[in-house]
Amino acid sequence: MSDKALLFLELGGLVLTLGLLARLASALRLSPIPLYLLAGLAIGEGGLIPLVPSEGFVETGADIGVVLLLFMLGLEYSSRELLASLRTTAPSGLLDFVVNFVPGLLAGLLLGLGPVPSLFLGGVTYISSSGVAAKLVADLGWLGNRETPVVLSILVFEDLVMAVALPVLGAVALGGTLVGAVLAVAGALTAVAVILALAARHGEAISRVAFSGSDEGKLLSLIGITLVIAGLAEHLHVSAAVGAFLVGIGVSGEAADRARS
Repeated sequence: MSDKALLFLELGGLVLTLGLLARLASALRLSPIPLYLLAGLAIGEGGLIPLVPSEGFVETGADIGVVLLLFMLGLEYSSRELLASLRTTAPSGLLDFVVNFVPGLLAGLLLGLGPVPSLFLGGVTYISSSGVAAKLVADLGWLGNRETPVVLSILVFEDLVMAVALPVLGAVALGGTLVGAVLAVAGALTAVAVILALAARHGEAISRVAFSGSDEGKLLSLIGITLVIAGLAEHLHVSAAVGAFLVGIGVSGEAADRARS
């Protein structure tokens, strides 16, 4: 059997399996995420069913799926709402850091991993998955809840903390220069600040100019800009998902209404 035929069979079987799991989750009134995770453990490298031709496609498709999910979530909020929420939830973000980072750091030190690996382990216990959290919020119908912006702002706070920490830790672990790490941090935070400032002041005007025309043109423009910003964010050591979330926040007015549909 040709590789192309195997690719189609694998992708078709995988998507069909996920569709059946989604139906099962709906019948049980659960989010499908736990079932998707179990399917992911059973399929692919180390699982019961290997994926050969479609493995690379599935990996890339998963990354794009997370980016588009966070973009759609960003459409639900304005930049002013996010900035206000970040200011008011800063104490909660710091508490979240202490409660979740410190146990990982202490565990690494107690296990004798050394200071730098222990810091990385603290990052592992601290960071939440923006994609999983966003999917749960959407699946459980919590988008309209009053606490949802707070939850999302804490997730953004976490990613901003790691945008500062990862370049520094990477420079220390890999023998890089501290100057390079500081420049990477400055670039990441500047990019986030510029996007939020532009969205707050000129979001509706930019959206009206950039996303005018046919529905096809709007769709392609939105997806293209989202992927470009996500790629730049990843390059600047900010999560690609956060970059897509910021794009969603930046789209406002009629463009946001059309983007949702």
